[in-house]
Amino acid sequence: MDIQRLVDAYIIGLGDNADNSSLRQTLINHIVKGDMSLLELVQALGSYLASEEAGRRSKGAHVLSDVLTELPESAIPAQATTRLVQFFCARLSDATCVPHVLASISALQRLSSFTDQCSVDVLRALFKEVHVQSFQHSTRSTAYKLLDQIIQSHPQVAKMMGDDTVLGFAQMLDGEKDPRSLMIAFQIIPKLAKLVDIKNNADDIFDVVFCYFPITFKNREGDPSSISPELLKSSLRAAITCSAHFGEMAIKPLVEKTTATSQSVKIDAYETLTAATQTYSPEVFASEMEVLIEQIREDVVMASDEKVVNAALDTLEAVYSVVSPAAPLTSSAAGQTPEIDETTTSLDYVLKDAIFQLTAEEVKNSDQVGKLLLAAARSSAYNCNVVSDAVLPIVVERLGSTEVLTLRRELMDVLNYVLSASCDISRKAECLEADKDNLLNIYRLDASVPLDKEYSFLHITRLKGITLLILMPQFLDKNETSLALQTISRAAIERNEDENVNKEATHLLVQLSQSNPDQVQTTVLPMFFTALCEDMVAVHKIASLLNALGAIGVAASKVLLPILDGLASVITTGSLALSHYVPTITTIRKMIETTAATTNGDTVCPELMTKVVAPLLSWISESPDTGHQNQHSIVVEIAKATAAVFSKLDTETQGQYLKPVFDRYSAIALDPDNTSDPLCQLLPLYSALVCACTPQTKLPVEDLSRYLGGLASAALKTTSAVHRDVSFEIIAATINKANAGTRGELTKSVLECADKVESGVAHILLRHWLARALVNCNDKAGYECVRWLLGQITQGSMYSTEAAEGFNIILGNHDWSVTPATHGVFKLLSKQRFYATVVPEITSSFKSASDDKIKANLLVVLTHSVQHMPKSVLMSGIEDVVPLLLSAIRLTSGSLKAASIRTITMVVLETPDTLMSKVTSSIIPLLIGSLTYSDAANTVQVRQATLDALSLVPEKYAYSVIHGARRDVLRALVKARDDRKRLVRADAVKAYNKWLNFGDI
Repeated sequence: MDIQRLVDAYIIGLGDNADNSSLRQTLINHIVKGDMSLLELVQALGSYLASEEAGRRSKGAHVLSDVLTELPESAIPAQATTRLVQFFCARLSDATCVPHVLASISALQRLSSFTDQCSVDVLRALFKEVHVQSFQHSTRSTAYKLLDQIIQSHPQVAKMMGDDTVLGFAQMLDGEKDPRSLMIAFQIIPKLAKLVDIKNNADDIFDVVFCYFPITFKNREGDPSSISPELLKSSLRAAITCSAHFGEMAIKPLVEKTTATSQSVKIDAYETLTAATQTYSPEVFASEMEVLIEQIREDVVMASDEKVVNAALDTLEAVYSVVSPAAPLTSSAAGQTPEIDETTTSLDYVLKDAIFQLTAEEVKNSDQVGKLLLAAARSSAYNCNVVSDAVLPIVVERLGSTEVLTLRRELMDVLNYVLSASCDISRKAECLEADKDNLLNIYRLDASVPLDKEYSFLHITRLKGITLLILMPQFLDKNETSLALQTISRAAIERNEDENVNKEATHLLVQLSQSNPDQVQTTVLPMFFTALCEDMVAVHKIASLLNALGAIGVAASKVLLPILDGLASVITTGSLALSHYVPTITTIRKMIETTAATTNGDTVCPELMTKVVAPLLSWISESPDTGHQNQHSIVVEIAKATAAVFSKLDTETQGQYLKPVFDRYSAIALDPDNTSDPLCQLLPLYSALVCACTPQTKLPVEDLSRYLGGLASAALKTTSAVHRDVSFEIIAATINKANAGTRGELTKSVLECADKVESGVAHILLRHWLARALVNCNDKAGYECVRWLLGQITQGSMYSTEAAEGFNIILGNHDWSVTPATHGVFKLLSKQRFYATVVPEITSSFKSASDDKIKANLLVVLTHSVQHMPKSVLMSGIEDVVPLLLSAIRLTSGSLKAASIRTITMVVLETPDTLMSKVTSSIIPLLIGSLTYSDAANTVQVRQATLDALSLVPEKYAYSVIHGARRDVLRALVKARDDRKRLVRADAVKAYNKWLNFGDI
């Protein structure tokens, strides 16, 4: 083996920028096998490493670096590590070789044979010989990473070197500008501060770090090595606040930064001050407290930006938590205003201004004053006592002497903020117990709800205060809590001129249901159920009650089941008026679906099935004719709830429920002549249970193929649409979940039974449902059904319209049949395959068709197909589809027309250049025509979709492209602003403003 020849070839390759991977691997293999040693490789490189030419030395170091980086640890002898480290440390004085030498040392550093002495040698050479800032970013980054690695793997070395490590790092960092290098450097500083006492050199390290504050930069989009600005900010913040030795130097400039005009700088300064409270000494903050609090007060009162306000308040709370004494309350007696002097506490900076505001004739900025007091009170138990003891007597006295509504509300707002600080038992103010009678008198737990809108804003504030009294630990007794909950419940239940009262009361009950679920269950829920069952209760009130119960149940798991159980009970016992069945069952269904979709749905659903769904199923089965005009809607809502819960049960439990269901309904489902049987109207319940089964659940039938064939035959013969649809749903769900071999047999059996029945529209629908079952699991038989349906359309069949409309079944959503939630089988890329297979056939057939009806039906198919496609799929080959979509806008109406417009909108949003040539000639005129509300084809849905599209056009196209259509669009939008529907008018105003200002400089 000629080592020198390999080395020379490698060097030549470096000069020619050739791929040396094979040569590098050859050298590595020889070293691993023992054919040569690292020492021999260094000797072979000797003429390059010792050359007087900088380029040759660099190439020699490059070869060694490449080999060491990929060489396994077992191939590097322990004794060689020390010698190599010494060699590379000596080479750090050669600036030409530094980039490759640092990479080589980094490769050696990962070895177990890299000793503490090696680390010492490397750090000393690095700090002494390498002027880091004179190199490119990649080399600087390697230097920082090497230092970071040594600190992590050999912390005792950094600690032993002490000041040398700190000063050396400060010298490395001084002048760094690249964000990627700064990120590494900032992360090193907290590690250094933890290992080394930086007291003697704190000013050196602080100077090179703080000069970057505040740091701002724009990351490069698409650059994988780019870092986020927020991550860099947080790393700098951690570096600045990592040591108490930085406190005296940092606090004053940080406070000064809070006065900056830039909101981002303000927020950064406040967040850094907040973080600093964890490490800086209280004395450091005390020196700047007055200036800082004044600036915080100004930012909170001005309230220019909510983020600035929140950051300022967080800083106020954090600073007070470290500067205020954690001592027992020593201020004046409870019930009296404490005397404030210049030497009391640092809280004076907030309390003095608050007391001045609260004692003024008119309380200004009550909300801001309250927030400042809350932040101060939340900082510690001591501060909570001081703030409460100072504010409470003033507010109590003024509330007792004024009847001015606005003043009472402002005072109660401030009081609410102060009380909210005592909701945590660890800092509950002691003085509140002495003032309990005053507080109860202020909030009047048993007072009725004022119906006058003039009082509503005061009532909302009062309700918030009552909630705080409930939340304060051990403040109210059981009877008082019950009384308070009743007051809030009445506010949520009773109709008020201002709906905000009802909404706020509901929101407060949701909050209380999470903290006091037992009391809400015993006090609040009975009031709601009683209100639901009242005679002549208005529809809008029912909706409000149900919405409130739904929000409470979803927010608090402990009251979910009692709410659902109570709602089911008022239905099954007949306590509810017939007109309220549908909204009540809909609320039950929504709550069940929300719960079933959560992570603990599997554990909750068995109990929901037993206590909620099963009673509803028994009730509707025992009295299938409720006498309600929306009987079918009731059944469907119960079926949806059943599917949501049943799909979460295990296979064994599903089997236990299925047996009695099949005994009750299967005979009816298989008999096409039983349409007069009341149980026929309950077949959706049967369908929901069967379709929600897992693939492993065995249906209680002897011959599945015969059973599905019988369902198909009955469905094709029956005159009941409910019976027909239920049968097709069960057939589709069962075939979809079957294994590949069984699936083909079942499909064949169903089609053979269908062929024995006279053709009709049901045959068309059967093919749609079979296509749904098979296309979604990528079964080729599904595409045979699709082509059969397309044939019906292109041949002008008498059922061609039904064939086109039914394409929504294939890819559209359904409540329980062939859905992900009910264990439907959806293979990867099934929609992509459908698009790639079917859409070209539709396009081709449209171009060759001459009959307008056939063309219109093909456009219906296309619209149904594309509206369910993922965006990424739709954008592929969109150029061929756009002309057909424009035709669909002309020839369709209602939801189909709206779907076509939305698809065009998506194209404008994603690839506007695709429509550049058509936007003014075709698209905008079609959109203008779709705004006319007198045209029956232009439903509200269509007009809203049109306005969304028109609003997007000025954002995506230059003025020079669409300025010719601007006048016509504005005229159309002026008319649209007078549309009969409020939502349309609102959208029209937004679109009008965009077009009106379009092109203005």
